[in-house]
Amino acid sequence: WVQGRLPGGELNTLGRGGSDTTASAVGAALQADAVESDTDVDGVKTADPDFVPGAPTLREVTYDEVAEIAHLGAKVVHPRAAEIAMKFNIPLWVKNTFTDDPGTEIVSRDRSPGRRATGVTHTGKLVSCQMDLTMVDQARRTGFEAAIYRMLARYGFNLYMINLSPSGLGWAVPREQFGTVIDLFDGLVMPDPSNPGHVFIVQVGERPSKGAQTQIDLMEGLGKTTVVPMEISEGCTMVSLVGQDFVHRPGLFLEILEMMDEESISVIQTSDSDSSVSFLIPEAELRRAVALIHRRFELGGLA
Repeated sequence: WVQGRLPGGELNTLGRGGSDTTASAVGAALQADAVESDTDVDGVKTADPDFVPGAPTLREVTYDEVAEIAHLGAKVVHPRAAEIAMKFNIPLWVKNTFTDDPGTEIVSRDRSPGRRATGVTHTGKLVSCQMDLTMVDQARRTGFEAAIYRMLARYGFNLYMINLSPSGLGWAVPREQFGTVIDLFDGLVMPDPSNPGHVFIVQVGERPSKGAQTQIDLMEGLGKTTVVPMEISEGCTMVSLVGQDFVHRPGLFLEILEMMDEESISVIQTSDSDSSVSFLIPEAELRRAVALIHRRFELGGLA
């Protein structure tokens, strides 16, 4: 994309999903009747066909649904492309470059009303991080949590499954950021603004590493120290059921949790949004969980 009117302007690379996003932006600028995104699949499917062979192609989904599916791991359409098309109310088509399949039309919510499950999607490998804040006085909690999230933002962490509770806070990050999490938090010293003679020291795991123990020993000689335990669990992933209004159905969470329990699939954590319910599970159980949810909610009958 060349900025400016003359050749030789600055070049800007748009990154992954750039072609989708550019197509939607150009379509919006031209007030196009529709935008087509050609890819190597027939359209938006109810599940990853590598996990659910024969997963049908959805002929119509809403902007909200496809943006949610994209945010939760599917790579068919970049969420920004769907958001631009939604903002300017331009129909967005996803089609296969190599077939005559009609593809999927992405439309506004009023054109596709109704409570329904749309699909099941999943992320890649995740690492779960849980910090125990029971040792942090309630009066200091807000400042402590704010400092943690400022650090996460500064180092560009992509957070999933954020949770806050009276006993602590937690989140999940992509597996490739595991090393950065350890470097940042293990042995982290955080001063207590309300008490200059007091510091918090984060300890990853049940036993302190050499680095964390060194920090604890050094700080104890300078004043009061409080160790804040942090548990990190590798080998996790997230599976999500997406549905327009469907996820507000009473008893849905219980139904999925009972199904997971019946199949001996551990659920580490849950979260939800207006368009999805998500479950953090062991990565080894991902394929089975995707297939189970797809079958339980009869997504194979959608087309």
